[in-house]
Amino acid sequence: MGKVKVGVVGLGNLGELHVRHLQNKIADSEVVAVCDVFPDRVKMIQEKYGVSKGYTDYDEMLQKEELDAVAIVTNVQTHKDLIIKACDAKLNIFCEKPLSLIPEECKEVEKAVEKNGSKIFTLGFMRRFDPSHAEAMKRIRAGEIGKPVLFKSTSLDGISVIDELLDKCKSGAFHPWFFEMGIHDCDLTRWFLGSEIVSAYAAGGAYVREEFADYDDYDNAIALASMENGTCATIHVGKAAACSHVEAEIIGTKGTLRINAIPRRNRLQIYKDGYIAEEGIVDFLERWEDAFYLEMLNFIDCVLTGRKPEVTVYDGTKSTEMAIMLHKAYMEKSLITK
Repeated sequence: MGKVKVGVVGLGNLGELHVRHLQNKIADSEVVAVCDVFPDRVKMIQEKYGVSKGYTDYDEMLQKEELDAVAIVTNVQTHKDLIIKACDAKLNIFCEKPLSLIPEECKEVEKAVEKNGSKIFTLGFMRRFDPSHAEAMKRIRAGEIGKPVLFKSTSLDGISVIDELLDKCKSGAFHPWFFEMGIHDCDLTRWFLGSEIVSAYAAGGAYVREEFADYDDYDNAIALASMENGTCATIHVGKAAACSHVEAEIIGTKGTLRINAIPRRNRLQIYKDGYIAEEGIVDFLERWEDAFYLEMLNFIDCVLTGRKPEVTVYDGTKSTEMAIMLHKAYMEKSLITK
């Protein structure tokens, strides 16, 4: 096949990161076209990364360009239509999470992906590709901690970006945090525990910015989920922490694995003014740089080799269903069962 010819749609910060990885770091891929509703953004990305073609119309890009694959990095409301159109064009597809916020739309996408036959489809659950998370799963599969029975996940954005997040919430660009951030925790719960959710209870509130409540959102919330195989998980999501803090712990019958207990930027410790301090990671793109690169590298390899990706369209549906249960449990302040 030669290089995989990719069209990237959605050129926000994450879309640009994917363009940079595909164009500059992955030898077997080439971004031949980019697309966004903002023409100035399209032009800037073209010039910065040497992309020959730019579009503000997705349909036009699909019609005019000879693509092998598309990377969809747009708002979740657009995912269903963009995926189905790419399936109709017989393209390989990478789509950012969540698949959709609506189970019926997830099922429509499943059918379209199934009709697309041997073409690759995968979702951006990049935490699975983070070296620490991947190492944890490797050890679990090797039986080092016995049977995993409890998954504890913490996913917090820093207080420094809370006003920006509130603005995005008001504009409809972001959604309640069990969807926007917690969808990753839902995916990891299913992955590490090997089971699906059967019940959930959640609590929390809009403590730091009360306005989040106007949008059925929260700046701190915690959920307890029970799984079909008898295991359970706790998921804490928030956006008012001292820094970006994503931590995971998998407790098994023979041991425990803990990931990123202290969200260090580097190994530097600062002794000053009566304190011992370490710098924390502020930006999520910095924390997950390697994971974003490795997930896209994996996608391109799947396209070239025909190997099926581990993250499938069905993972997108199941994680959405779990996030819906967690959010419903929070809103109703009651135990929700499947």
